[in-house]
Amino acid sequence: MNNKFFRYILGFLLLGLIISAFCLNKYFLCIVSIFFIIIAMIEYRNMFKSINVYPHKFLPEVTGSICAVVFSLNNIPSEQFIIMPVIVFSFILSFILTVILNKKPYIMTSFSTIAAVFFIICGLYIMKLTYYFEEKFSIFLILIYFTAVLAGDFSASKIGPKFKKYLLSPEISPNKTAAGALANLFFTCLICLLLKLYLDFRIIECIMLGLVISIFAQFGDLTISTIKRNLGIKDSGNFFYEYGGILDRMDAFIFSAPAAYYLLFIFM
Repeated sequence: MNNKFFRYILGFLLLGLIISAFCLNKYFLCIVSIFFIIIAMIEYRNMFKSINVYPHKFLPEVTGSICAVVFSLNNIPSEQFIIMPVIVFSFILSFILTVILNKKPYIMTSFSTIAAVFFIICGLYIMKLTYYFEEKFSIFLILIYFTAVLAGDFSASKIGPKFKKYLLSPEISPNKTAAGALANLFFTCLICLLLKLYLDFRIIECIMLGLVISIFAQFGDLTISTIKRNLGIKDSGNFFYEYGGILDRMDAFIFSAPAAYYLLFIFM
């Protein structure tokens, strides 16, 4: 089976699991989220072993789990701000632990831990996309969001390689082209137009949402690719064997989820 084709099968399997979590109940969604956090952090720490940097154990998982519980079980935005002290304390604690445990190099260890917490929190905004709107159109919205991200990524992988003359960032990812980026924008916006069928969205709002999702999804992809390139590795892990790890499959969602949430916040 073609590797790229199997990659998208895995993407839709993950989508099915997450949609199932949304459909069942908030507790199952919380458990699934914490499971992904734990697996992703195992991969994340293994990535940094190549440069002898070891992000703190448990700190990102504990912070992420607290955020997952708050996001999944509480849909009142004003009350969700209780997690801010937890996040700030986690950032400060990363520096304190680095010194106390004498984890050299100090700066890389601390910042790699902070980056892990940051990535986890951004990814958990997928929950907020649904529960902020009090489940009024939760499943449809989240389904469109995931489909738009996957469709944009798939179109870029198919169209981009045909126009390799116009590479975007060859030093980071030799397969990223301007044509692929434009294809990603177009098909992401096309999928987002479906929001108008069931929700009270104007066409311009659907297009704006598509643009934001596409731009930040590609930015997330490039960010994880940059980290992997600097660490001298191809994949974040082997959760899917030769097809990569959780971070490889979820990189496009890290920044696009909070970006989509705050744009919807402005719309609503």
